[in-house]
Amino acid sequence: MSTRHNTLRTNKGMGISDISPEVRQTVEDGQRLICYISRGGDMTLDAELTQSFVAAKYKLLNNDWTEKDEHSLFMAYDKLASMVYPVTIDTINAVIPKQRDKKRPKTQAESAVTLYRVYALGVLFTLVFTQIYWLFGNDLHNNLKDLFDSRESTILHLTQTKGDEQQQKQLQEQLKVDNQRLDANYRLLLGWSRVWSLGTSFEYELPKYFQQEYELKRKRLLENEKLNLDAIEALELQRSMHEVRIVFFEHILSAEFILSAFQNYVLPLLYGLLGSLIFVLRELAREIKSLTYGFDSEIRYRLRITLGALGGLVIGWILRVDDELALVSMSPMAMAFLMGYNVEVLFSIMDKVIDNIRNSIDKPKDASHQVK
Repeated sequence: MSTRHNTLRTNKGMGISDISPEVRQTVEDGQRLICYISRGGDMTLDAELTQSFVAAKYKLLNNDWTEKDEHSLFMAYDKLASMVYPVTIDTINAVIPKQRDKKRPKTQAESAVTLYRVYALGVLFTLVFTQIYWLFGNDLHNNLKDLFDSRESTILHLTQTKGDEQQQKQLQEQLKVDNQRLDANYRLLLGWSRVWSLGTSFEYELPKYFQQEYELKRKRLLENEKLNLDAIEALELQRSMHEVRIVFFEHILSAEFILSAFQNYVLPLLYGLLGSLIFVLRELAREIKSLTYGFDSEIRYRLRITLGALGGLVIGWILRVDDELALVSMSPMAMAFLMGYNVEVLFSIMDKVIDNIRNSIDKPKDASHQVK
C-alpha cells in the first residue's frame, strides 16, 4: 500500500531528485527578502507574493512540485526582487547575519569594516610619521644652509676688520656660536640620514686630483721638515677640512634629493591614499545602512583606493609648494588629499583638457577642408 502511494506521489509531481538546487535556493532567498520587507517597515508586503513563497516552501517539503509551480516561483521572485531593489539577496546576506549567536562567523560587511579601518589607521600613522620625519629633516637642512652662510659671512668680516679688536672679538664669539650650532645640526642630520640610507654613510676620501695635489705639496715641505713643520700641520688641517666639507656637501645634496622625493612623490601619494580610504569608509557606512553593500562594492572600493593614490601622486607631479593656485589657496598636500577623496574631479579636469587639445587640433583641419 505504501509503495503504491509513493508511486502515485512521484507521478503526480516532480521527484525530490528532480528539483534543482536553484529552485530550493530561490525559495529560501524569497523568504529572506520577505522577512527583510516585514522587518524594515518602509515597504508593504504583497499578500499574493507572500502566499506564493509560503506555498512553495511547503510544496517542496511535501515533494509536491510541478513545472507550473516552478514557473510561478520565478515570476514571483522577479517581482519581489524589483520591489526591494537596489537591495538584493546578496547585499542582505553580506550585511545581515543569518545566525544571531555570539560565535557566528563574521559577515562580509563586518570583515570589510575591520579591514578598511585597519588600512586607514595604518596609512594615517604612516603619514604622520613620514610627515614628522620630513619636517624634521627639512628644518635641519634649512638650518644648516643658513648657519653655513652665516659662518662664512662672519669669517669674511673677520678678515676685513683686522684693526678693530673689539669688533674682532665679537665676531670670534659669533663664529664659535655658529660653529657649535652648525656641528649640532650636522650631527642631527647625520642621524636623520641613517634612516633613509639604511645605516650607510659617505666616505671621507678626496678625489684623485686633490689627493695628488696635497701629496705633492707635502712632499715638497718634507724636504726641509724642521723648517716647514708649521706649514705641514697647516696642510694636514687644510686637507682634513677639504674632506669634511666634501662629505658635508654630499649630505646636504642627498638630503635635498630625499626631501624633494618625499615632498613630490611619497607624501602626495599617502595623502591621496588616506583621502580614498576615508571615502571608502564613508561609502561603506552608507551602503551598510541602506543594505546595498555587496561583492561589486568590494571591487569598486579596491579600485577607488588605487585611483586615489594615483590621483594624489598626479597632484604631486603637477603642483609644487611655491605654486600659487588660481582658484583655491591650498597646499599640494591638501589638494592631494581632496583628489584622493573625490578622484572624479581630477579625471573630469583631465578629460576637459584632453577634449580642448583635441578640438584645437581638429579645428585647423576643418578650416583647411573649407578653404579647398
